[in-house]
Amino acid sequence: MPDEKSASAPRIFLSAGETSGDRHAANFIRAALKMRPRAQFSALGGGSMQAAGARLLHNMLGRFSIMGFADIPTVLPAIKRVRDDALDFLDSWRPDAAVLVDYPGFNLNLARHLKKRSIPVFYYICPQVWAWAPWRIRKIARRVDMALVVFPFEEELYAHAGIPVQYVGHPLGDLLAGYSLDRDFIVRGPLAGAPFLVSLLPGSREREIERGFPIKAAAAGIIKQARPDAVFAVPVTTDAHARIVRRIAAASGFDSSVFVGRTYEVMGMSSFALATSGTATLELAHFGVPMVVLYRTNPGGLLLKKTLLTTPHVALVNIVAGRRVVPELVYFQDRSDSIAEMALDIIADPARLETVRRDVRAAGALIDAPGASENAARAVLERI
Repeated sequence: MPDEKSASAPRIFLSAGETSGDRHAANFIRAALKMRPRAQFSALGGGSMQAAGARLLHNMLGRFSIMGFADIPTVLPAIKRVRDDALDFLDSWRPDAAVLVDYPGFNLNLARHLKKRSIPVFYYICPQVWAWAPWRIRKIARRVDMALVVFPFEEELYAHAGIPVQYVGHPLGDLLAGYSLDRDFIVRGPLAGAPFLVSLLPGSREREIERGFPIKAAAAGIIKQARPDAVFAVPVTTDAHARIVRRIAAASGFDSSVFVGRTYEVMGMSSFALATSGTATLELAHFGVPMVVLYRTNPGGLLLKKTLLTTPHVALVNIVAGRRVVPELVYFQDRSDSIAEMALDIIADPARLETVRRDVRAAGALIDAPGASENAARAVLERI
């Protein structure tokens, strides 16, 4: 049984490795502090978690971008140093629980070391074993004390594997509910009055942007030829990402505007989007934006997709909808012609454009309800 001190002033360690996980973990911290104001937090993550009240051990955002087997040896030593340093800290700090947020390549390895130290491990936003490499669920069963899942169908899957599980809802609902759109930007900003705005979502990692954005830019150029009224905007989260996008755009002669920290405003104003596969597809669905979803990999990754993928879809918006409501393409060579063709097939047909808009909005509604952060925090605190 936990002692009174742990119950009233618990110590919780969190680990997240990407921007979205950092934000969801920050909302978890805020929810937990409302229930246990004396709670203490340490974290591997980013600025959002630090601003929410966590002691940041290492900033993980953008440090370990891996987009193929060739990338692994270049980052593995640094990953190990960060992991070992965090574990050394935890050996003395002794948390009452660890909450791992998404980022399975790192977090599942970390979970093994936490388990050895008898630190209860909660996994929030679990690895998508229903879509990719399903055997990982056996590893999760050995290393995780409780799964806090964000899709309803995951609950039965984890329970069947013998893993204590609770469906808490999707944290994107909290993120969207807590965000106030900049109405001045929308009404009087540089994109106001754009006749047909197409947003290009380049991804959340620098290597992802370097490899994928040139193809998106080339596809956008083809779309522009067919739709001269199209205006293109690229929303990014950091100045570093903006510099990469501007450099690529200048080298290719692509005319677009880049906006830092205005992702939701640009999404809300968009008539169409070219999106990198990931959470951005659900965010676009919230705003009812028709899209083509893209994921650039290497030949090995394409082979693994054919052998390891257990769902017919790679785009979360299609997975949530349970059917293909938007086109998706996994590729490793320049497929800008095919991307533009898929986009124009929708754009050129007003009836189909409206149908896709309605379908993606319906998929977005399935994850819009807030409350996941509070549900997840309560599940952890009740077990401390």
